[in-house]
Amino acid sequence: MTQESQNIRRRTTFIALIVSVMLTVVPPAIYFVMSFSHMRGVVEAEGEINARVVGSLVVANPQMWEFEELRLKELLGRRSKAEVKEVRRLYNLKHEVIAESGEPLPRPVFAMSFPVHDAGHEVAILEVSRSLLPTLVKTLMALVVGALAGALAFFRLRTVPLRALDEAYRVLKQSEEKYRSVYESLNEGLALYRASRREDGSADLVLTDVNPAAINVFGFSRDDIGGWITELLNGLFAESTEQIFSALQARGEVSLELEQNSTGRIFLLTAFPMGYGMVATLLEDVTEKKRTAEQLERLAYYDSLTGLLNRRMLLDRMEQAIGTAQREGVKVATLFMDLNGFKVINDTLGHKAGDQILIEVAKRLQKVVRKRDTLARLGGDEFVVAATFEKDDNASAIAKNLINAITPVYQVCDREVYVGASVGISIFPDDGDVPETLLKNADIAMYNAKSQGRGDFCFYSAQLNERLHERMQLEFKLRGAVEREEFFLEYQPILDSKTGRITAVEALLRWNDPERGMVMPEAFIPLAEDTGVILPLGEWVLRTACAKVRQWQDAGVMPVRMAVNISGKQFTQGDLSKTVEEALLESGVHPSWLELELTETCLVKNIEDTVKKLCRLKGLSVSISIDDFGTGYSSLQYLKNFPIDHLKIDRGFINNVCELPDDRAIVDAIIGIAKAMDLHVIAEGVETRQQAEHLVRRGCDEFQGYYFYRPLSEEKLLEVLAGKAAAGLPPGSDADWLELQA
Repeated sequence: MTQESQNIRRRTTFIALIVSVMLTVVPPAIYFVMSFSHMRGVVEAEGEINARVVGSLVVANPQMWEFEELRLKELLGRRSKAEVKEVRRLYNLKHEVIAESGEPLPRPVFAMSFPVHDAGHEVAILEVSRSLLPTLVKTLMALVVGALAGALAFFRLRTVPLRALDEAYRVLKQSEEKYRSVYESLNEGLALYRASRREDGSADLVLTDVNPAAINVFGFSRDDIGGWITELLNGLFAESTEQIFSALQARGEVSLELEQNSTGRIFLLTAFPMGYGMVATLLEDVTEKKRTAEQLERLAYYDSLTGLLNRRMLLDRMEQAIGTAQREGVKVATLFMDLNGFKVINDTLGHKAGDQILIEVAKRLQKVVRKRDTLARLGGDEFVVAATFEKDDNASAIAKNLINAITPVYQVCDREVYVGASVGISIFPDDGDVPETLLKNADIAMYNAKSQGRGDFCFYSAQLNERLHERMQLEFKLRGAVEREEFFLEYQPILDSKTGRITAVEALLRWNDPERGMVMPEAFIPLAEDTGVILPLGEWVLRTACAKVRQWQDAGVMPVRMAVNISGKQFTQGDLSKTVEEALLESGVHPSWLELELTETCLVKNIEDTVKKLCRLKGLSVSISIDDFGTGYSSLQYLKNFPIDHLKIDRGFINNVCELPDDRAIVDAIIGIAKAMDLHVIAEGVETRQQAEHLVRRGCDEFQGYYFYRPLSEEKLLEVLAGKAAAGLPPGSDADWLELQA
């Protein structure tokens, strides 16, 4: 217990004792004094009256009054209250009792004397006596009651405050234990200091206490208690002492950041005054928080893969570049780059290889981009450079340097791969005055550069923007064209080279737009591929073609194969075998009447996956044809491994098969290889009799081209199938076909 608590107890006991004594003594004393005063007053008044009465007897019989004992007794017995015991005696001057009235009184006795006069001379003395015993008994009783009241008061006055004091100390102790527990369990280091002066008179702070976190985490020790703050933790606080002092002087919090050079850790120190010359410092290790904040900032402003600026930071730097250009009278070129061939590498070699390419591209670009210019990656395989320049041809030179830096061979996954770039360029202030506009216009120019040929650059122009808007409008209409039933099919017959009979038709997609009219496939098929609309559109073509075959067969038309073109996205992304199976089941067409035409490019992206998909399709008993053979990889390896039935020679070779020896040699070789591998050969794009004759001589199995038929509507096709072509005769005369066969 503290000295202060003991002092409070002593003071409380003393005060209780004084109150107890006063309650014990004062009331009886007051009662006794008042009772005695009352008695004295009564005795004095009655004694004087009685002395006058006796004096009147003396005056009446001055010689014989002493002998009138009975008369005197009768006079002495006159009293105001007969029940009050009292003794009255009349003495002569010799103090001899002349007469008395009353019975003996218990002691102690209170008496008063009154002179009796005759003619102005004292002749006798009247003594009136009363007992003090009743008053003393009552006083004693009051004293006993007072003592009891005093004892109770002493108990209450001493016990209740001390009990409250004990309760206060108990609560205070609990509070101290609670806060001590919090103090010791804090993750932050808490250190308490007291302001003091050194021997040289300079002000400093002395460490008085530290919590466990300060010891375990921040390196304090109990031996540091009593040490100067400037000497703690190898002088960590030496440069901050004045700021910590300011918290004590200004009576407010002070926060500062400290770095521990030996460990590289960063602390947040908060100093706040505690009164009585004390100051507390709260130390928090914010090393991880700082690193996390830096990482978040880096994620917010930098590309996580390449370390280049991201779009957000690029726009900020472009704002600064535009401001600089306005002040200095120069221009800003925004060069939007997209890698050519990257998607194929990413799909065939995997995303890890793609990431390696992107990292290497970033490194190469950093080497050729000037320090004053900005290089950023927007995402995917898109990079942007914002560069200031003075001469108009500088932007072209920058674009060429970027393309030349990207073009050289890359070593990825123990293979050599090549990546190019298409660059779109927009110029401030000609093509826009805000970063967003410049980026959008450079993007438009980049797409135009891609369409013109890979590895080139293109400047933005208003015409490009118009073309983009047209493309966007076309895309918007394309997305709803299937639901609006704006698509329909035309059919181009395929003839047997030996009999001239129509053995198959190729379903060709057409779009009849209400506003534009007839839209040719080359205008919307690439857009459908880019936007993903090709998936539902291709499914519609497949289901419609199967339904038509069934419809024709039910109508009694001679059965023919239906060749349906399958896009690369349909084959790689969709579940083609499931779609084909559902189309066949819905239509009720036998699988042998369905032929699927696939391009070489989509087949060689992932050989293993391609083989699995083709085998599933062959399991449905449909025919598989390689379309445009000779324009892609044309690998004999996949011809051997893939379960295919037909090869369609690309029209590019057929066009000049009679004029150019090289094309003729290629066509002859394709037919020869196909025959050797027991594959059916179809020549598309046959437009002259000479081409047909040559192909017949070389053993081509089927023809397709304008020389025989253009694409036909359903009604026209049914007419043809019902006519002489269905019977084995070409559009010309019988002799023409027989001559061709000869």
